[in-house]
Amino acid sequence: MQAELIKILAIGSGGFIGATSRYLFSNYVQSHFEHSDFPYGTFVVNVLGCLLIGLLAGFTQNKEWLSTEIRLFLFIGLLGGFTTFSTFANDSLLLFKDGALWLGLWYTLGQVTIGIISVWIGYYITRWFV
Repeated sequence: MQAELIKILAIGSGGFIGATSRYLFSNYVQSHFEHSDFPYGTFVVNVLGCLLIGLLAGFTQNKEWLSTEIRLFLFIGLLGGFTTFSTFANDSLLLFKDGALWLGLWYTLGQVTIGIISVWIGYYITRWFV
């Protein structure tokens, strides 16, 4: 039980730092494009998160450089809090690398398509209450 609690605390503390960093960094980037409707802050955060998860995964994939708790802190907590898009992109890449091309394509297209549809449904549902 204590080992599981340490893992949860690692993820939670990383998530706090990642989510806070996303908010601050995204606002900083967006402040440089005040007169644009394009979400530059979110765009840059997602790309940066993907780059960072790629670097970390590449450096640690076949090596035991990091403990399980540090990996949970960095991958699920910090980068998951910074952008879940990075985790989605990494999961897609792993499917492609494992030779599961069709599964990777379905996962990627499904996530994007169903995600957008789900957001639309959420907005639509609120019309009943607002």
